[in-house]
Amino acid sequence: MTLTLVSCFLVALFGVLYCEAELERFEHGAKPDGSLSFLVIGDWGRRGDYNQSEVALQMGIIGEKLDIDFIISTGDNFYDKGLTGVDDPAFHESFSDVYTAPSLQKQWYIVLGNHDYRGNVEAQLSPILTEKDSRWLCLRNFILNAGPEMAEFIFVDTTPMVDKYFTDPEDQVYDWRGISPRKNYLKNVLEEVESALRESTAKWKIVVGHHTIKSASTHGNTYELNVHLLPILEMGLVGQKLDIDYVISTGDNFYEDGLTGVHDPAFNESFSSIYTSPSLQKQWYHVLGNHDYRGDVKAQLSHILRQKDKRWLCLRSFILESEFVEFFFVDTTPFVDKYFTDPGKHTYDWRGVYPREVYLSNLLKDVDAALKKSTATWKIVVGHHTIKSAGHHGVTEELVKQLVPILEDNSVDMYINGHDHCLEHIIDSTSQIHYFTSGGGSKAWNSDVHWWDPEELKLWYDGQGFMSMQMTQKKAHIRFYDVFGKVLHAWNLTKEMHSAI
Repeated sequence: MTLTLVSCFLVALFGVLYCEAELERFEHGAKPDGSLSFLVIGDWGRRGDYNQSEVALQMGIIGEKLDIDFIISTGDNFYDKGLTGVDDPAFHESFSDVYTAPSLQKQWYIVLGNHDYRGNVEAQLSPILTEKDSRWLCLRNFILNAGPEMAEFIFVDTTPMVDKYFTDPEDQVYDWRGISPRKNYLKNVLEEVESALRESTAKWKIVVGHHTIKSASTHGNTYELNVHLLPILEMGLVGQKLDIDYVISTGDNFYEDGLTGVHDPAFNESFSSIYTSPSLQKQWYHVLGNHDYRGDVKAQLSHILRQKDKRWLCLRSFILESEFVEFFFVDTTPFVDKYFTDPGKHTYDWRGVYPREVYLSNLLKDVDAALKKSTATWKIVVGHHTIKSAGHHGVTEELVKQLVPILEDNSVDMYINGHDHCLEHIIDSTSQIHYFTSGGGSKAWNSDVHWWDPEELKLWYDGQGFMSMQMTQKKAHIRFYDVFGKVLHAWNLTKEMHSAI
């Protein structure tokens, strides 16, 4: 067996969701001086009770002081169960008769909350309410352009994204008219939101929804939004900023059990229809993870997927030459004994791997030979499994025994992996090899960390995110980002010295 040669990147581990009909757009001009002021209110419709009237009074005072242009409502407009219909008196009792201040007689732009879905949801979407009160404008998803290329607001219907309202509604009944089939609805929403953000030339881009994404309060983080929405928004923005050349995936490309075949819709739903930003339309280089081996592993290796999406390139093990840097992609799953001796309920597709001892022996010889032959300034090995990790999976002993001696003997600079659903940077105190874990492409927050020598552990982040690297012949700039695009950790390497920022 020989390694296949394939002649600035992002690193991510992924597995998510996928997208028609453009979002309706509305225009709202800015003030003559180009400025814009607005108020935001949510979770309000209680017929004036629970201090709703007092909040409305203060909104009127502040609204006049700021000379506001409009008001945004973030949903849960009518408690406890939305409206019963367009003639429900709650519309006047909780809206028209409460927000009476002169400064609040402006346009209201409104999204739906989960409590609104417990009533007649189409009543709130009806133009009849706008006839009753001209301030009222409520749609599931829409775009507001405010001022010429100044601000663009994308209003997103987040309630249908939350699984528990479908799987465990308890004693509540939700009005899902207009949502079914849910999968298609969410697919279209996510695609249209991504498209709108991509095409926007506004100086300010603001997304409005009912549910929390990050919150320290009662409801906390909304898992589904963190998984399905934020990766679409943030990874492409960093890729554009860095002008990336390609993307590396560290495996576990399709959860839970890989692909069923080359026509599995998961390929589009979790790859093509997710990573749609212009900056991500570059070559993707993939390795396989253990979850990929639970499906039809040859499907991911098939040229048919490349015909479906030309960005896709997945092989078991291969070499990527990129001028002064060489990447050695290694198929690490067959090294791990427990997948063979104690697979539990899982079935692994070992076609092409048996006899295992021969496969691993040849692979190790090829990696060693390729590294010895390499004259690249930078040598980087990429595999799915952790070698050094403080995360849930920890150290992979089989790789420590069989692969690490080869890495150390050939002066490898970095080993990049996924597997642990976190972000990590460990520097081996003996060999000075940098071990980078970039496994936060979707499901994370295991809250499972093992002690590691703080002299070696430079980053451990138990959350979603990804890694970027910008390289020249002499320098490498490594950055880790969270789902908001915030830099969590930065490290510079040179061939002469290693220095932290």
